[in-house]
Amino acid sequence: MKRRNLLGAAAGLSIGAVAAAPGRAVAAVGEQLGNYASHVTDARSVTVTSASGQRLRITAYGNQIVRVRAIRSGETFFADSRYEMVVPANHAGMGGTLTVTDAGAALTIVTGAADGVRIVLSKNPLRLEFYHRGTGALLAKEDATRSITWGGTNNSIVTEAFVPPPADEHFVKGGHGFFGRSPRVDRTGDVVAHNYGTVRNDQAPAIVPLYLSTKGYGVFCNTTFDVTYSFAAGTARDYSFATDEHNTAGVRPQLDYFLINGPEFAKLLDRYTQLTGRPRLPRLAIFGLHMTDKNFPDVSDQTWWRTKITQHRNAGFPFDHHVNDNRWRAGTGAWGGSWFEFSPVRWPDPAGYQTWAADNGVTMTLDYNRNNSNLMAGWVGGPPPGYSFKAADLTGVADNGSVPDWSNPATRAWVWSVFWSKALNPSLGYPGDGLWLDEPDELGPIPYNADSAGGKKWSELRNAYFFYLHKGVGEEGWDRALARRPWTWSRGASAGQQRYGHYWTGDIASTYDEMQQQIRGMLNGGMGGFPYSNIDGGGFQGGTGGLISEPFYRNWTAAWSSLSPIWRPHSGASTTSQGAVASRWPLDQSAAIQADFRKYGELRYTLLPYIYSIAHEAAATGLPMARAMVIDYQSRPNAYTHDLQYLWGPSILVAPVTSDGGATQNVWLPAGSTWYNFWADVKHVGTDAADLPYVTHTGEIVLFVKAGAILPKYQYAQSTAYLNKRQLELEIWAGADGSFNLVEDDGVTEAYRVSGAKSTTTLTWTDAATRATVGTPQGTYTGAPAARRYVVRIHGLTAPVGMRVNGGATLPAYNTEATAMTSGGGTVWDGTRKILTVVTSSIPTTTAVTVEPSGAAFPAATGGTAYPAERAVLSGAVIDTRHPDYTGTGFVDFSDATGAYVQWTVANTTAGARTLTFRYANAGTANRPLSISVNGTVVNGALAFNPTGSWDTWATTSFTTTLPASGSITVRATTTGANGANIDSLTVS
Repeated sequence: MKRRNLLGAAAGLSIGAVAAAPGRAVAAVGEQLGNYASHVTDARSVTVTSASGQRLRITAYGNQIVRVRAIRSGETFFADSRYEMVVPANHAGMGGTLTVTDAGAALTIVTGAADGVRIVLSKNPLRLEFYHRGTGALLAKEDATRSITWGGTNNSIVTEAFVPPPADEHFVKGGHGFFGRSPRVDRTGDVVAHNYGTVRNDQAPAIVPLYLSTKGYGVFCNTTFDVTYSFAAGTARDYSFATDEHNTAGVRPQLDYFLINGPEFAKLLDRYTQLTGRPRLPRLAIFGLHMTDKNFPDVSDQTWWRTKITQHRNAGFPFDHHVNDNRWRAGTGAWGGSWFEFSPVRWPDPAGYQTWAADNGVTMTLDYNRNNSNLMAGWVGGPPPGYSFKAADLTGVADNGSVPDWSNPATRAWVWSVFWSKALNPSLGYPGDGLWLDEPDELGPIPYNADSAGGKKWSELRNAYFFYLHKGVGEEGWDRALARRPWTWSRGASAGQQRYGHYWTGDIASTYDEMQQQIRGMLNGGMGGFPYSNIDGGGFQGGTGGLISEPFYRNWTAAWSSLSPIWRPHSGASTTSQGAVASRWPLDQSAAIQADFRKYGELRYTLLPYIYSIAHEAAATGLPMARAMVIDYQSRPNAYTHDLQYLWGPSILVAPVTSDGGATQNVWLPAGSTWYNFWADVKHVGTDAADLPYVTHTGEIVLFVKAGAILPKYQYAQSTAYLNKRQLELEIWAGADGSFNLVEDDGVTEAYRVSGAKSTTTLTWTDAATRATVGTPQGTYTGAPAARRYVVRIHGLTAPVGMRVNGGATLPAYNTEATAMTSGGGTVWDGTRKILTVVTSSIPTTTAVTVEPSGAAFPAATGGTAYPAERAVLSGAVIDTRHPDYTGTGFVDFSDATGAYVQWTVANTTAGARTLTFRYANAGTANRPLSISVNGTVVNGALAFNPTGSWDTWATTSFTTTLPASGSITVRATTTGANGANIDSLTVS
């Protein structure tokens, strides 16, 4: 969003509030499903008619899902095509069978699998009971007074009521309320309604009519009318869900829901996303850092972006995705009065910018604002042949001359034609890798009775409004036009939208209370089919004066955001009026913030093989990247009370710090595993009996790793485009066996989905044998490495042992990993943290790799001590990662020909001769000498750095000098008239 603060005090009080009156959950009963009269069957369905003409239909969708529908006498079942949340092809494509047995007093109905669903349908009156077929366990049931009913005005509210659940049954609701907020993950005892808003500021709901029960089933309501759920609410423990059309004229809602069998939550999410569509996997760059120009509304333009990104990278920070706010657009460049087209003033050469972006590993999102639609090429107002609604229905809507009706195929075709012709057509050569679809969520004042072009009333369309927009941009637009993966995100979401695009949670507050709401909302959104949670890092609205404090930035913008699916700092504060501190860019912040941001940037970017693999898993199975504890620990009560911590994939436990630091935060480390403190490698035995009291520190997110975890990593790079897949690193925590499937692809195209162009590599740890294995990749893709060097770090050993690779000789030991890498392989022991590192030579990926003890003792370490250049003091030099095979987290590139320097501080306890070895690359045709000084005294005025042939080819140059005995010695390399070589490291031996 790009305008004034709309939250206000009243909205601040509504955080986490239920979005509909609890009374809607159970309407006055006007009609109840009656007694049995007859039934008919086919291979997949049984249709039962009551004595009063009502009809109940049960249909198999595969072996583990059944669809339940009920209609009043004289009605016809809605066509499957009425709602598109279910993938249309699945109505026929999922198949399945039902076997119906008539036992006189009841029908017994079973799906085809032995572990499927069994339904008992009593006849007089017609009442449903659902069971796990294999175990016989009861899922849910109706009784004489609680069943399918129609009530309210004109009997238009249809309700399914089950008997009160047992005391140990818990309910988790997919999706969340406005602004991405959830007051808790466990909604037992609550009345919950996640529907489109009714007033202007009802932003960003995730409308997912799905809930999960700890008894091992889920229920998905196949309707876009408003739904309200009562999860054992009140003293009567009312358990029901009701669909309401708010007394609008025309078609009344019908009962239509899918009961999904598990019993595990992971299986429920897998089956739900099979039914409604797998989440669309973004390209790899989207899992890098996103930054916006929102804080710079008066200065950002094409030149500003290039300068800002370059400065950011030169300081060592990562950057991948450039998110345009208003300024790129033609017209005013403000929230209003600008439209989807590159400004000839602020963006005079978008094609030139795209050339630069491609060369520098930068991707871009372009924003579209609903309120400016009427300024875009070809807009036609009003109902068909126009693209909007009747003017009389829009009087209460802000910017009501610009309200697209996305249910109209012509409207969807129009907006895509603008996106295509103004930016996305590849023939233009313009930047555009994502679309930010802003403000489709503030149309609440449209009356429920308003007509849409698709024939539905607003009461039935509104919960699908986001879906239709994404359908137009995804299925009907991007999928037909472009080979690269789309990244589309709107403010708000509808169920099924995940197969086209994603969402973010709106203009949220910058408070710790909001942060807690967003953590839970992220988890509940993930349990509704949206695994790529996208939240304004640090909040949008700001604190006092629109600004946030240093501790708050460090805890949210840097720490938690870096360990959420999408890392996108963003806010509405302006540097024009409030100074540089209003910026979310780390280089504009304090030294402490910069240190934290770089730490978490390096953590996230090195973990990208792990992050991208769990993103692939989310796309394949619906399992969220950030997993609420209830997913992995469904049967444990602790999981339902610890919803401010989560699992990041299968192995990392994350507990964001939601205070300034220094307080004690209770962390649950589940029993059955040993957990390592990620930052200190201290072990803790998990227990369900008590929490671990953890004293927090500002800027240090609480992280634990499970024993047996294998975290695949790449070397740090400042863009996903620079990641070096020729080196794969494995972080392993001893104490249990473990495995992980590394998934890789080209990171850009749809080939992984269309033709299966990806590779899966199985990584295994056998704890008793201290053995790590890397299997051969299954499958391949464009750009897959032919060979790899492996760096295996084993945490938690008591002492080092000699190691070998693929049965070879005992590897030599070195003092540092850098020396082991440049020596072609070896081992390193960190006695303080108890980490044994094994570095291999480059090995063809067609060869499986085994790293294990050789049976020999750990050799004496040699090789001197390596000091990375990127950690040194720099002047006239910048950090870079564009050329692979450096040894640390980057290298240094001199930007000044004379007087620029790199200065290291080295340790030396005994005076004497030492060899100083510099690792470097020089793609030039001539020597680029540097002057080397020690403690300010020149010891070599022109050390040669001769050509190496390319910037990707590294060599060494060295000389011997005398170093004093001192705990702190400076070694400086200074340019003397020619730009220096790229410097990787200094080794003192």
